[in-house]
Amino acid sequence: MWHSKKMKMQTKNIFLLDDEFPKIKEFIDNNIYKQAINADNLYHLALNENWKSLNHLQQLIKDMITSEAFKVGLINLWGYAEPELALQDIELGNKPDVLIYDWQYGSENNANSQNWLLEILEKTEAFVFIYSQVEPILPQFLNKETFSKHSDRFQLFLKGGKRFQSFSSEEFIFQYIISSASKSGRIKIDGIEIEFTSNDYLAKASDILYLQRILGNQYILDQLNKIDFSIDTASVEKILNDSNRYLFFNKDKGYLISAENRLIHDRNLQLLEKISYLDVVKQYSFSILESVLERGMLYI
Repeated sequence: MWHSKKMKMQTKNIFLLDDEFPKIKEFIDNNIYKQAINADNLYHLALNENWKSLNHLQQLIKDMITSEAFKVGLINLWGYAEPELALQDIELGNKPDVLIYDWQYGSENNANSQNWLLEILEKTEAFVFIYSQVEPILPQFLNKETFSKHSDRFQLFLKGGKRFQSFSSEEFIFQYIISSASKSGRIKIDGIEIEFTSNDYLAKASDILYLQRILGNQYILDQLNKIDFSIDTASVEKILNDSNRYLFFNKDKGYLISAENRLIHDRNLQLLEKISYLDVVKQYSFSILESVLERGMLYI
């Protein structure tokens, strides 16, 4: 199943976990869904079957498999219809670099989804995109101490989601994977090529996507001309500073809370102090800022 030649090329292994892959008789008869589904079979499903409401996931698979990075062997793609199957491969040493994790599996409850995710985070070093149609309710399950030490390694996304004029969830995931695999010094936002230099805040070109998601696509597009279409330490600080956006910080209780969080009205504002996006990133990280905005509140 796993090709040693590609592993020597240090390819990025991508695991896609979802129980709603189209089911066809040929694949059922051959137990395809009871093991890792290889890229050829995923592509067959993407080209020939009706994915219904999962057409965005269908397109993501097509985009990955037809990408130059996949063609030259920089990406391995595997699908799993059940988290236990992925965990079995992980136990055998076949570990993902990036994992796309659907939260819902048939009638399974949220406790099982949490346990599977935690096991994946503990047994791999993968970055996990938690990709679900119930994304808005998930922070209540993930904003817990058991997940806090992994908070920089997972990100919530709404299936087919597109917010604040940003990339769709699938476009973001695709750009992240391609940029990580190719280690390119360039990345495209809405077709505009941006030069990237590793800096104090962003280690690789794909990290620009976090900046874009936090501040919105239109804002970043408006700022590009002001920074000469180049991302480095100074331009990141300018983009964040000019946004004039902030969180609130409770030093006594040690949590950050977004200005939009409805709970802000239930708190004593005298105990909260403003902290700019730039200062959050300087003192903590982009992943902490992103987590607060996604979950509404984060203990640090």
